[in-house]
Amino acid sequence: MTKRKLASVLGVSGERGTKSAGYLPVAEHPDGSPEKLPFILVNGAEDGPCLWLTACEHGDEVLAAASVVEFVAGLDPKEVRGQVAAFPVLASTAFNIRHRFSPIDSYDFSRAWPGFKNGWLSEQVASRLFDLMGEHANYVINVHDGMPGQSDLTPYVIATHETASEWESGLKDFTESFLIDKVIHWAGTSTTRGARTSTMMAALMNKRIPSFVPEIGPDTKNGLTVGVRGFGNAMKHLGMLQGKPEKLPKYQSFADVIHIFPTRGGVFNSHVGLNDVVWEGQKLASIRNFSGQITETLVSPAAGVVIAIWVLPMIGSGDFAAYEIATFKEFNRDWPGER
Repeated sequence: MTKRKLASVLGVSGERGTKSAGYLPVAEHPDGSPEKLPFILVNGAEDGPCLWLTACEHGDEVLAAASVVEFVAGLDPKEVRGQVAAFPVLASTAFNIRHRFSPIDSYDFSRAWPGFKNGWLSEQVASRLFDLMGEHANYVINVHDGMPGQSDLTPYVIATHETASEWESGLKDFTESFLIDKVIHWAGTSTTRGARTSTMMAALMNKRIPSFVPEIGPDTKNGLTVGVRGFGNAMKHLGMLQGKPEKLPKYQSFADVIHIFPTRGGVFNSHVGLNDVVWEGQKLASIRNFSGQITETLVSPAAGVVIAIWVLPMIGSGDFAAYEIATFKEFNRDWPGER
């Protein structure tokens, strides 16, 4: 059931059938000025769930932010059951200069959860938001759009759960309602690898609040279409909008996702493309130094599908990332560079 007191927390009207917008103070800058996040609150005409739509954990992922704004702009609150709390920009200080991380703390906001009220600015913001989610959110969709200008991706969605029964008991239908056919699972031991325990999804999983992360894109037109369609269909699935939700004829399920990082810099020459199936040990790319020598060959450590690929002709050691591979089986080997 919708908890309408969220409107009073945000300082806007909680009247049924209304839409309000504003800025929520979440932390304080070194000069004492407030860090504020933009929000749009849609109060439906009838009771129902509270769905949070969040975006732009990385400040350069402006397509994700735009998808939330475009969708909510088209919502008629009189046709909504429940409440939509939309926060299109989470990493505000990074977004305002179109950088991936905040210039204040250089923190990866997507790894700041569940937050720390006396921590870095990003952790303080995450802490404030997570407290509100814990009180008010029944469902959360946290949209991303890759590495604009550096990496192309095919739309995919990530869901985090501890057991198969947790997936089958409702998270599956909620996740698939976004109408992206590639579904990646962080399940069991894969949820604890690298920094995944500090993601919003992992924190919400511990609160038993269903959530998932869609990666939309790669281009603006396609990304907006995927995002707006997905939000609307998810709301139909939750009974928040009238109409029968769509279902894709087929979904591809992947057990894990791994990132391939270069250790040498130079000219990047890929031998595979987006959506290609690759096999363990297959050559993916060559990196050539400025003297013309091939100094590194990247190979796939597992079988899967290429879901993201570096598109610039040059790459540097430590760049994120040459490839993302959605794997057919859970990847349970030690692997350097999990982020």
